[in-house]
Amino acid sequence: MTNLSRPDAADSESELRARATAALEGADTLSAVQVARELLLAAPTIRSARALRVALAAQRARHPGLKPIRVALVSSFSSEFLHDHLVAWGLGSGLDVDIYQAGFGLFRQEILDAASGLYRYQPDVVVVAVEGEDWFPPAYRDFLRNMDRDSKAEVEGWQNEVVTLLRTLRNRTTATVLIHNLASPAYGALGAADAKHSDGQYAAVRRLNDVLVSVASEVTDVHLVDYAGLVNRHGALNWYDARMRHYARAPIAGPMQSFLAAEYVKFLRALRGLAKKCLVVDLDNTLWGGVVGEDGPLGVQLGATYPGSAFAEFQQYLLGLRARGVILAIASKNNPGDVDEIFAANKAMVLAPQHFAAIEVHWRSKSESVASIATRLGIGLEHVVFVDDNPAECEEVRRNLPAVTVVCLPPQPERFIDVLAREGLFDTVTLSVEDRRRGDLYRQRSQAENMRASAGSVEDYYRELRMQLSFAPVHQASLARAAQLTQKTNQFNVTTRRSTESDISRRARDPGWIVTTIAVRDRFGDHGIVGVLMAKHTGDVVEIDTLLLSCRVIGRTIETAMLAHVCDCARARGATAVTGTVIPTARNDPARDLFARHGFAKMAEDVDGTTHWRLDPVQRGVPWPEWFERAVESAASELGD
Repeated sequence: MTNLSRPDAADSESELRARATAALEGADTLSAVQVARELLLAAPTIRSARALRVALAAQRARHPGLKPIRVALVSSFSSEFLHDHLVAWGLGSGLDVDIYQAGFGLFRQEILDAASGLYRYQPDVVVVAVEGEDWFPPAYRDFLRNMDRDSKAEVEGWQNEVVTLLRTLRNRTTATVLIHNLASPAYGALGAADAKHSDGQYAAVRRLNDVLVSVASEVTDVHLVDYAGLVNRHGALNWYDARMRHYARAPIAGPMQSFLAAEYVKFLRALRGLAKKCLVVDLDNTLWGGVVGEDGPLGVQLGATYPGSAFAEFQQYLLGLRARGVILAIASKNNPGDVDEIFAANKAMVLAPQHFAAIEVHWRSKSESVASIATRLGIGLEHVVFVDDNPAECEEVRRNLPAVTVVCLPPQPERFIDVLAREGLFDTVTLSVEDRRRGDLYRQRSQAENMRASAGSVEDYYRELRMQLSFAPVHQASLARAAQLTQKTNQFNVTTRRSTESDISRRARDPGWIVTTIAVRDRFGDHGIVGVLMAKHTGDVVEIDTLLLSCRVIGRTIETAMLAHVCDCARARGATAVTGTVIPTARNDPARDLFARHGFAKMAEDVDGTTHWRLDPVQRGVPWPEWFERAVESAASELGD
């Protein structure tokens, strides 16, 4: 299936494949990622995917900047047909995907056998892809014959099997687990009556999916792939290939395999810290139809009738993204007065100035605006999505800021939401309280920065903030947030080691580990959990494995308090040394001098620039900054498997 509609579609697809191959051969990773994504959006075909996979395999050594991730596929069907698509979509997201393939139908054996290839492979992610008719046949095959039976015991037996398989996985691997929910059949067994029948086939599948939701909530680091929703979006009659299901146990139609692989990559992207954080939008012909400078604030297309209704609906969608934690910003070539007037005078506007963390309205280039926004917000360009209706503006940003993801909107405003939503660029595996409040948190950060400018001294600024720090062991309620921070924090992160929920849960239950979250409040509000500290106590040494801070609170000496806390813990445990490592990356420059400026002695430096540090916490521990009010919790809530 191709989305190209131009007469020269085949030539465009061929040209994009050639450009992607050239970028890979030229070791231009950012361009390779950019063009691979463009190709897959234009032509999500097996030909495109295979070309990208072959080209990447030949040039992998030239692209160490791609984030590696090991994925195991265990399924009830022939999922090897997904390989090309999975590698290709991974490349389009900045990932280097390596795949382990279990034999189809052997998912139970692979999971239950401790010596199976699955565990020898040591995956980062395990995808459990099982069709409903293979998981629970009574709800699919011969449903009418089975519907009058009491199926409660059968459902409980199936639930116990799913729990056993997932707990076995969790006990034998720290990999994140993705498990399909179940799609309903294209035609209900009771025909037209099925939809309203409480004992119908559709209702039976819904009950099974409720079981999966419950089970996934019980086992740490298990996430549901909304397979049913995916089938629904594309239509069951398009999704399945009945002939291939019988012939090769490959029920998913060829053109649909790309969409399933792309769905997996949404999770992989988030797990490797590549989910986008900030959406920068144009204004004219993006938030409203027309040009405000020409049509006036009340003359633009926005309101209850088409096309204005489509623009209003798009604004509502953006407001929903903000509620999910996406930072909104504006980059517009316009007169500031005209923009102020439409926000003030046009009652059809859904969005208001306070919904945007940064606004750039002037006549300079869009790339300058986007770069300025990223700098002001303290986020990397790789976490920014730029949206515009003008292809020339999109190309200008794409060329000058290749790390930015560019979404060029189509002429039809009713398609805007689909074009922006289909890639899941902002999708995360969890949604924390801090995520939902991110827009407000960045506004608090801006207020604090304004106060810094007027403070008499840095110390005065710290005191005027009236900061309260809370150190707490990771517990069930904070586990997802802690894992999320390790997966997406890049700037103030001394090792940039990514941890899954199961990694952190296992460490938190081990008395040899210190696993702590750091929350911050100040005079402007509650910032929530902004830091994670993990350290291992072995003999006389406490070794810092992870020390990270959200970019929102960099520059407040919270890192000093974290090191002081480590020293307190080390002394309490009788340790005589605290050690730490700095692994340099392209983004963590703010954290590289952490140990040096806190009195640690440099013990060694590796050829790749990794440095190793040591401090005696008894003789010269790190003192607590005096401007913090602090609280330290000593006991964690019970963590599950």
